[in-house]
Amino acid sequence: MKRGTINYIVDLLIGLGFLVSMASGIVFLFIPSAGGFQGGRNPAFVSTLLGMDRWFLKDLHTWSSIAMSVGVLGHLILHWKWIVCMTRNLFKGRRTAGINTGVVKIASTETCRKEC
Repeated sequence: MKRGTINYIVDLLIGLGFLVSMASGIVFLFIPSAGGFQGGRNPAFVSTLLGMDRWFLKDLHTWSSIAMSVGVLGHLILHWKWIVCMTRNLFKGRRTAGINTGVVKIASTETCRKEC
């Protein structure tokens, strides 16, 4: 598989995990807890939203957050050389001249693409 395809799949995993986690988090933020079972006196205990009960949404939130975290870890692993190169250049204070602009760039991305 090409590196670009792998990056796309990892970024897609991160994006989907984020969207699902965000949506379920907003549901938990605006729909308060039903207050527990209360010995069967709480009719809102088994409340649902779009056919999904609170327990399913909780699991969906947890697993989508885990998928997003795995995606971010994979993203860091895929780009580790670039991260190290940029960090090294930043702390060394390496400066490269901009093309015909006279602007000084610090730790430019182009430098790391060429070096790493």
